[in-house]
Amino acid sequence: FSVKEIYDVLETGEILYLETSNFNSSITIRANRLYDGGSLGLNIQGQGMAAYVWDSGNVRGTHFEFPGNKIVNQNSATLSDHATHVMGTIVGEGVVDISLRGIAFDASGVAYDWSNDYAEMISEVLTGPMLVSNHSYWISSSPNFSSWMLGAYDSRARDFDEIAFLAPHYLAVTAAGNDRDDFSNSVIGPHLTSKNGYDLIRGMQNAKNFLTVGAVNQVLNYISPSSVVMSGFSSWGPTDDGRIKPEVVAKGVSVRSATSESNSSWASLQGTSMASPAVAGSALLLQQYHNELFGNYMLAATLKGLIIHSADEAGIANGPDYQFGYGLVNTERAAEILTSTSNNTAIVEENTLNNNQSYSKTITASGNEALMVSISWTERPATANTGVNDPSTLYLINDLDVRVYKDGTEYFPWTLNPTIPSDPAVNTTDNFRDNYEKIEIPNPNGTYEIVISHKGMLVGGSQNYSLIVSAPNMNLSVKNLEKEEFGIRMFPNPTQGLLNFETVDNLIINKVEIYDTIGKRVLSSQINNNSVDISMLTSGVYFVKIYSGDSQITKKIIKK
Repeated sequence: FSVKEIYDVLETGEILYLETSNFNSSITIRANRLYDGGSLGLNIQGQGMAAYVWDSGNVRGTHFEFPGNKIVNQNSATLSDHATHVMGTIVGEGVVDISLRGIAFDASGVAYDWSNDYAEMISEVLTGPMLVSNHSYWISSSPNFSSWMLGAYDSRARDFDEIAFLAPHYLAVTAAGNDRDDFSNSVIGPHLTSKNGYDLIRGMQNAKNFLTVGAVNQVLNYISPSSVVMSGFSSWGPTDDGRIKPEVVAKGVSVRSATSESNSSWASLQGTSMASPAVAGSALLLQQYHNELFGNYMLAATLKGLIIHSADEAGIANGPDYQFGYGLVNTERAAEILTSTSNNTAIVEENTLNNNQSYSKTITASGNEALMVSISWTERPATANTGVNDPSTLYLINDLDVRVYKDGTEYFPWTLNPTIPSDPAVNTTDNFRDNYEKIEIPNPNGTYEIVISHKGMLVGGSQNYSLIVSAPNMNLSVKNLEKEEFGIRMFPNPTQGLLNFETVDNLIINKVEIYDTIGKRVLSSQINNNSVDISMLTSGVYFVKIYSGDSQITKKIIKK
């Protein structure tokens, strides 16, 4: 099912078109476990949340699946079956038929058509609380389509990365594309033959900060990786620079949702267009749960990292691949990690790494399931490809690294070889391509040191990143619970007024600076009686930079 429309004309002369590409969807990604009556004992159904959708037209807001004023259409576009189906997969209520219920069915929806998408996205992140959006469309493969676009980090990808970098709490979710069976296309057909189905993803889907979703059959009972069956159409990566796309997969075959023909119409459609909104709905649920637990929303890098970190293994070999990414979305496991974090038995941290700085944390872990350590960060935009076929350019700007050490053994993150994209992932070398890295250690037993560092000089002088750690039986050491880096403890957090500091080993704090989430310094102060008064700051999230001798650390605080 598709709709096409002229979107842009490139300097190279190509005319770009955009093209479009529920109940069992929630079971497949285990979002239903978060609902009232679900196995987790929660009541997370999207209450108070809003899903933003850019698509080929307006959503039929009068549909029975969107009661009251649930949907706001922001453009004067014509009604779209595709847009209505996508929105229904995210927020459909299940009024007429429970099988039409969306993933975050108690959330509301805001709908735009795609004709001015990036400008409208910028407007929303600047003026409103947009956290998650869905984009189930991509550059069309006809008529003026060139093979260099396949896998390319083009201007659409670059421009989105700029938006994401300026809006660190905003995660956009997109469909990978449906090209793997399009042998009749004059460009894609030969490409499929020469690349064996790989290197198909194009346009904004190749942005470093988009979460790109592939489509698989429904999975009503995940038992093993073989439970996840790839669709016949879902586009595979990698990007030209070897980054992992898609990052995750969800149900995209025979997805039943509302359509625009009437107030009770529905259709069963397939495509990565149907998989992407399921993941967008899952992202909304996780943001809602995080806010319920901690009183704030995750950074987009944290949310994206958590979704990837918790995914179920898929494919024929352990680790990620360019077909399934890191696997099948598992919303239940992601929520469990948040719960464990609130109990200090898992880690979800948002930190800042400065130039020439490393960060370490010691944990103990044991059990029959893997110890998993991930880092995720929102990347700066890179220079776009404007017509080169399969360039050797690397588009990573700030290259962070995660390692785990135990008894002289160094554990590496998963990496893939884009020159032989069908090869299984390895965990014996450095990942210098992706802005998400994951280490898995089977059957952990003992004490492990996690170290985050960086290569070269960080552009901008620092890089925010998120650390996610989980294991079946994991504990932070007393030191990690009570002492911050360099022997500095900061409390209380959250705080309404005084922020207190405690040091060990005769450390002296020289100065404290506080920055808001866009990097503006809002306070610079000497320590007075081991505390700093921040009562004058408005409520929200801030970053505290602490200077002690030649060392400095940055930590996040919440001002109530």
